[in-house]
Amino acid sequence: MTDARIRLHLPAHMLDNGAARMPQFYRRALEGLAGLGARVELCHRDIDRLRAGPEGGHLDLVHAAAVGRGQALTLGTAYLDRFFYADPEGIFFESSTMRARFRPDMVPEDRAADFLADLRAQYVRPRRSRHVQPEAQAAFPGGHIALFLQDLSDPVERARHMTAAEMVDAVLAHRNGRMLVVKPHPRNSGPETEAILRRLTGVAGVQITGANLHDILAGAAVSVSISSSVGLEGMLHGVPAVFFGQSELHHCAVTVKRAGDWPAALDNAMTTRWPFAQFLLWFLRRRNIDARRPFLPKLIGRIRAAGCDPVALGIRA
Repeated sequence: MTDARIRLHLPAHMLDNGAARMPQFYRRALEGLAGLGARVELCHRDIDRLRAGPEGGHLDLVHAAAVGRGQALTLGTAYLDRFFYADPEGIFFESSTMRARFRPDMVPEDRAADFLADLRAQYVRPRRSRHVQPEAQAAFPGGHIALFLQDLSDPVERARHMTAAEMVDAVLAHRNGRMLVVKPHPRNSGPETEAILRRLTGVAGVQITGANLHDILAGAAVSVSISSSVGLEGMLHGVPAVFFGQSELHHCAVTVKRAGDWPAALDNAMTTRWPFAQFLLWFLRRRNIDARRPFLPKLIGRIRAAGCDPVALGIRA
């Protein structure tokens, strides 16, 4: 018998008030593992200590931070609030999916179509997103370029190939007569966004809006961002994505690394027949965890792959 434990590392605000703000999926995962005999505990997330190396036989589950070593998995919401990472490398552009190979021919089209229909029923029809969206409906002309701003943050800084202002200038310079609909991030708007909005105010063919992102995406020709989750949400609408930064969604999108690449990227995005349904099934359910399905066997498999013995952790599977 060892005292090896499964330790969930959370930021302070999630630990306050009895971990009241901890994601429900995390609670379900810990309760499920404990029910199988695992010894589990909550810890304050100390990134430097976590990156220093594993301690004993413990498994470290870390909220939204890559630690870059064995015996650790990074957890986090995988774009839509029903899906979660349990990844050995990180989340978003730091996840192991960045280097994985997506093969549409290995994903049955009928199952993918059913999965997409399920996602549309859960997110598109009720106009739901990870972040709260306005209930009031708004209409847009269709065929427009939908550009979503994210403002400055640590992950955006590390992901982007250019500044948001450079991205906006590139798109403005080549639109093929299309209207540009611009939405600032609902929870992250600072000096960078404010400067861009001043730049765009009064520009012909540009509309700045805070509308529900599903209204903006409906009928759009393409979505544009540094690396926003709207790229994936656009796929629910059949809208191709162009990223001006690193994204693990690159398997089913176009990436712009230099401003001069934008015209070709726009053409490529709009003329490619994208396997959105198959990609969404592969990414959300095969690469990540669907919280609506029995997930403990998959999570235990990830724990084993991370270099931990489930039996040593007390798991009776």
